[in-house]
Amino acid sequence: MEKRLVKTQNKDFDFFPSSKGDGQELSKIDSFLSHHAIPAPQSIRKLQLFLGKVCNHSCSFCPHDAQPENSEFMRHEMVHRVISLIEKEQFEEISFKGGAPEMSPYFRWIVRQIREKSPKTRLVLHTHVTAMKDPGYFQALPHFLQEHQVALSVYVPTLDETQMDQIRGPKTFKTFLSVVRYLNRLGYASADSDLELKLIWKHLKVPNSKSGEVHFEDWKSKWGIHFSDFQEKMYSPVGRMMNCLFAEGEKAGFFQELQTKIGRHDDQPLPCKDSLTIDWEGNVYNCENHISAKDGRVKYRLFHLKDWTDEKLQKVRIQPALHCLSCLACLKN
Repeated sequence: MEKRLVKTQNKDFDFFPSSKGDGQELSKIDSFLSHHAIPAPQSIRKLQLFLGKVCNHSCSFCPHDAQPENSEFMRHEMVHRVISLIEKEQFEEISFKGGAPEMSPYFRWIVRQIREKSPKTRLVLHTHVTAMKDPGYFQALPHFLQEHQVALSVYVPTLDETQMDQIRGPKTFKTFLSVVRYLNRLGYASADSDLELKLIWKHLKVPNSKSGEVHFEDWKSKWGIHFSDFQEKMYSPVGRMMNCLFAEGEKAGFFQELQTKIGRHDDQPLPCKDSLTIDWEGNVYNCENHISAKDGRVKYRLFHLKDWTDEKLQKVRIQPALHCLSCLACLKN
């Protein structure tokens, strides 16, 4: 089937036309952000599926409030709607996101369906990898991902083994190493393989790229593990991450600091420029972080999947939010 790119209008907007009740600190930076307007998407090439909030960890600053006890995940009817959309649109790339998206009961079925109906689409699983070590279903997952050529973006909150155990639970780092080494043996991050294994180090503040890359290279050598690529990002200030800022009285200073570090975005691959996100109930957004923002599933919802039409997509605009600052601040100047 011929690839079908959805065209949308290309118009600028004021990034923060008003404070929208987000507090005095936002109104102080409105004028600054108006000079950093992002154009509406020219085409929707990528789709992000936020499969739910179930996760095998419950980190205190998780932006999506993910944890093992959660019950939010994409159900049977919505999964079929998503597959129908994918068959129609033939996206260039589809990413699986959530708490731990591989814990969705429909994850493997969705991957099989996409490979059957849209075989050239690049698939990316955003993962902590530690769930792959769990008994039963998850132990077979690495082979399944290898077989279906699913790229992996692995998230870690730190490169320090002690800190990782403190954040995610005892023996987490040991489990992480075990799974990554196994993925390496399956061909992930191998020079003679197309299986991508990217490490994403997420920070509580804007990362220092130069020192991070040096630390990453030393860290890989120390533990004898391999990755195809490395990237540093910031936790989005939504969900439990925002709660931490409030509890420590750091919200105003946090966002004012981000303002000073915003980089140029005109030639940067911001996800919202060419992708949309669908949550477990079929709501469509510009960004996964809109889902977990305060009142985000109402305030930033574009439309519902059942109403997906070319006409709707022509009207898509990037919905600005205070947490967008964390993404803009991580861009390279």
